[in-house]
Parts: sequence; C-alpha cells; structure tokens
Amino acid sequence: MKVLNTSVPAGGMFQWQLSNTEPKPIGHGSTRPQVPSGPVRGVAVNDPSGLSVGIALVPPGGGNTNISIQLSSPNNLLGTDITYPVVTMSIPLSASLTAGQTFPISMDTASSSFFQDATTPYTTLEFAPGTLTIAAAGSPYVTDVLPGGGLLPDRSTITVLGANFTGTTKIAIEGTTIVPADQTLVNPGRIDVKICNGTVADGATVCPNNGTSFQLDGERVRVKDGTFILDYYTYLRADDDPTLSASGNTLVTEVHPMFSRQTYLAATLPLVQTATQFTGLALQNTSAVDDGVKIELLDVNGASLNPAATVSFILHAGKKVERDVIEDWFGGTVPKDAAKVRMTVTSGNAAVQALGMLGDTSAGTVTPVIPQ
Repeated sequence: MKVLNTSVPAGGMFQWQLSNTEPKPIGHGSTRPQVPSGPVRGVAVNDPSGLSVGIALVPPGGGNTNISIQLSSPNNLLGTDITYPVVTMSIPLSASLTAGQTFPISMDTASSSFFQDATTPYTTLEFAPGTLTIAAAGSPYVTDVLPGGGLLPDRSTITVLGANFTGTTKIAIEGTTIVPADQTLVNPGRIDVKICNGTVADGATVCPNNGTSFQLDGERVRVKDGTFILDYYTYLRADDDPTLSASGNTLVTEVHPMFSRQTYLAATLPLVQTATQFTGLALQNTSAVDDGVKIELLDVNGASLNPAATVSFILHAGKKVERDVIEDWFGGTVPKDAAKVRMTVTSGNAAVQALGMLGDTSAGTVTPVIPQ
C-alpha cells in the first residue's frame, strides 16, 4: 500500500489518499492515518461495486494525531481496482503555511491490519509513505466536485469548485473525456465541464454525443495548470443537518461515516444496547429533496412496537445525521421486546444513504454495520 504524494497551496484542500500498489482484495481492515492538523471535512471509501463502507473516528480539536478508520467490504472487492484509492480523507490546510514546506503523510503500520476476506489476515504489509508539498501561492486546488458521484447520463455537466482557476487551467476526469469546447471557466473558483463518454478521436474538439452513462463515484479529477498537477478523488459529501440537535454520545460526535453507493427507502439493523455497547445509525440525503424519516423499534419478528417506539424528523436535502439510536432517539431506555431498528423514508421519496454503527464506549471504537 502507499499514500500518494500531492502538492497543494496554503489554504487549499488536501486529500489524503491511501491506495493499493497492486490489486489485492480487502474484506475488512483498520488503520490510523498520519496527516497534518486541520478540520477533517470528509472521508470516503470506494470500490468497483460501490458496496464498501467505513467509519472514521476523528477526535475534536483538529490535531489529527489519533484518527482511527474501520473498513468493511461485503464482497471483498475493496482494493481490487487500483484506480480507486482505498480511502480518501479531505482536510483544509492552514493559510499560514509557506510554499515549499513538506509534511510526511502516512499511516501507522503498527496500528493497521487488513484481511483479504472475513477471516484471513494479510500477514505482511508493504507500505510506502507519501509527502505533502505546499505549492506556490496561486496554484489551483479543488474543494468539491458536484455532483460528487452517481450514474450520470452522457453530456452531463460536472462542476469543479476550488480556487485560483484561470483560462489555462485544464480539467480531466478519469474514465471519460472532456473536449476543449466543453470546459467553461465560470470564475476563479469554478469550472464547469461536460462529460463526453462516447468514442472521441485524438485531437477532436467536439463530442460525438453518442456515449453511455458514466459512474462518477471515486474517479480522479485532475487539475493541470502549466507544469502543476493536482489529483482529487470524487465522493458524495453532505454536511450535518443543523436543524437536528447534536448527539448526546461523545463517541458518535467523532464519527465520520463512509457510506456505500447503495441508497435506501427503508433499512433495518439489529439493536445492541448494553452497559458499553450501542447501536448507531448514520443517514445522508444527497438529493435535492427534503425527506421525512421515521425511526422505529421492532421486535425479534420484525413487528413494530408503535407508537411509543417511533420518532420522526426531516432530513434536509444535502444534509446528514449520525445518532446513538437509544440514547438520542428513545431517551436512553430500551423498550420491552425491542430487537431491531428500522429507518423508513416517509415523504420526499428520495432514497438516502444509510450506515449502521456498533459502538463501544469502553473500547472507544465504532465499527460499520451494513443495513438490510
């Protein structure tokens, strides 16, 4: 494995990119990234099937000395396509950094373990750390790509947001083509491009408009301006919904969920609630439509314990939420016979991303649980 070298100007968006050097399946794994200080903006995992999930625990303060990551791939396809980094983590850099400064970017190999399936560990881990170099002032950088993923029809417009874009800045997206006529500099912080997913002849300036749809998730967006090159990997990202109160579980407030590409109108998790363990649920609405969401507790046979064991709220468009199911939604007490928790979209009809969490407050760990 390796962490990819990168160069970003002060004040820009740095993306830690952990990648396989050769195709190797990862069923599950854990690691601790070693990165510069700064607020973590988002973490993502990706594989060819889009089914892998993960959880990053990021302690408050922005020191980033104790971040932990847990990964799970139900079909062991994570790491089998080296065009996708195994994990990306985005961190805005301080504007006070100086051009030419370098920072080691790595992972703690002593705290890392990877399994090729559910039970078989890799006994030898070969790893190459990377270097973050602070680029010259005025160098371009990317803060976001909209949409961050999804299956897009040919000729869809993709917006690249960032800073220091000029008329000489060129965008390339791996897996598709951007012909010169389809790139528009809107302003120094935005470039719009149209994907051309058909067969394009060398040197062509016009798209033939005969392409198929394009899966954007996890693809490399390359920004080039003269000799300067920056690579950014796409992911769907939403901010916490400010209309919903914060979790009362300190461990949950540290969670950065890494959702799969799968979306749900309804999803069910087993309910665990002991002295130290708890079940959590993270939801992300990446659509343009507000969703009504119902959370209900079920018995072992899947029958609802309505009405006492039900809560409802609005998850706004472009927002996410992470909660301890019992502490945050049901007052800290498990109703009699409760064995499962179910999420249902009740209005809006936009399927949401969902990820279960099994937390342990004594161990200080949270592992991902794939909903059913």
